[in-house]
Amino acid sequence: MDYVAALRVGQNDIKALINLEPGRKQRVAPLLSMRGTDERHLDSFTNNWGSTPFYLDVSRFDTDSNDRYIVEHELNLAANAFIEKRNFYDATAAKNSALIPVVGWADADSSRDVVQCAIMLSARYSKIAVRMDVNRDSPRQWPIAQNVLNSVPDPSAVDVIVDFRKLTDFPLLTRGGWLESLVQHIRRYGVGRIVLVSTSFPDDKPPSGSSRTRACLDLAWQLAFRGALPDVELTYGDYAGTNPTGVMDFIPGMPVIPFANYFTPVEWWQTRQGGDKEFHHYPAIARMIRALPGYHGDEFCWANREIARIASSATNYGNNGTWNGFRVNQHICAVLEYLASHRTLTGGAGPDDDDL
Repeated sequence: MDYVAALRVGQNDIKALINLEPGRKQRVAPLLSMRGTDERHLDSFTNNWGSTPFYLDVSRFDTDSNDRYIVEHELNLAANAFIEKRNFYDATAAKNSALIPVVGWADADSSRDVVQCAIMLSARYSKIAVRMDVNRDSPRQWPIAQNVLNSVPDPSAVDVIVDFRKLTDFPLLTRGGWLESLVQHIRRYGVGRIVLVSTSFPDDKPPSGSSRTRACLDLAWQLAFRGALPDVELTYGDYAGTNPTGVMDFIPGMPVIPFANYFTPVEWWQTRQGGDKEFHHYPAIARMIRALPGYHGDEFCWANREIARIASSATNYGNNGTWNGFRVNQHICAVLEYLASHRTLTGGAGPDDDDL
């Protein structure tokens, strides 16, 4: 596993994942946050992903807090050691046994329920994960995560996910600072894996009729941090060209202007063209992408094959949701290529400090 791609469960994000090639699936582990109205998109994933590991969590993002499936099934209710969440994991594992259940919690949840949930999951699964949210400048949920690591029978069967969620600038990477101290503390427990996750994907989009580039900070800061701690094995993670705190679903009355994104490490190229629901602009957008200096080629990935097809077709060009799936698929594949080229996950050097 070279890369953890954190995504909320949705139709086109799932399509992006299941259309990864087998070799790439071996190198990436999705970190899925359940949300929505029912299980159909999650079932599409479990039925088509295969046997490589994936993490499953329940969304605690504000935008998903009232989602019907989460509310009706009480998936984030801490009572009785998150019994409904544990039942949800068991039901999903029966569909695909590659599942790694994630222990996550809100700041107000009972520490005892979190710890008991972790102990019970560790008794049923060969591997579990702890997902702790942190702030840019402090390890906010570390005390409860530490209680979990002190309580489970075998910390080596636990992956710890350090989740920054949305970043607008670099975390404080001062030598000897809180993040280095946190990672060293986690390492001393002998955990299975330490995963860093963040996203710097922008909240806004360019005005219609324009294009722009925006820096992807996640690769830069995480690989620089890896290079500063050569004795610690860290796994790269991001939100795969998405923003977990942004609006995901269509809101009635909201204009839907054709939007596309293409990732060429370490920046996103973005464009919006046309007006509300003028999806016929997508063939021209596809041609713009194929003309980019950093375009990886038509056979690079599923998304690029679709972009090449649309560039020469006046039909079946999809809508914004379709292109959201292309964005996720292409981002994942480009990140995997970038990580492989730097050899950071097998002991090679990370980027120079100047890259920051």
